Amino acid sequence: MIFTKHPRLVVPAVMVFLGSAIALGSWIGQGWKAAIGVELITVVAACGYFVLGCRDSDLGALFGAKADERQATIGMRATALAGNAMVLVAIGGVVVATAVGSSAWPFFLFCAVGATAFLVGLFVYRDR
Repeated sequence: MIFTKHPRLVVPAVMVFLGSAIALGSWIGQGWKAAIGVELITVVAACGYFVLGCRDSDLGALFGAKADERQATIGMRATALAGNAMVLVAIGGVVVATAVGSSAWPFFLFCAVGATAFLVGLFVYRDR
């Protein structure tokens, strides 16, 4: 667990850091115009996340790192739904890429990472 004086700032700070890394990659690969667009989206998303964390609601509690057990369960279920949706999209990508004769390795990669993470999760959380 991360212990900090301002836990609400951890996720927006990580968002800005990783978004800036993506912006740097965009700048190297596509030029400064693409990088500025990515950085603007990063800053807006981080500010929006922080503002939502200040609200007095279930979503605000989840985003503000002050969720109770019920709200944490909602967050866990939402995360599971997102993971299931991503796995279905990855499997669909494999099917479509194979059907059109294109390379399917990026979709296979997501399928393999998802399956591995699931198996590791079963191993790690089996006794908890």
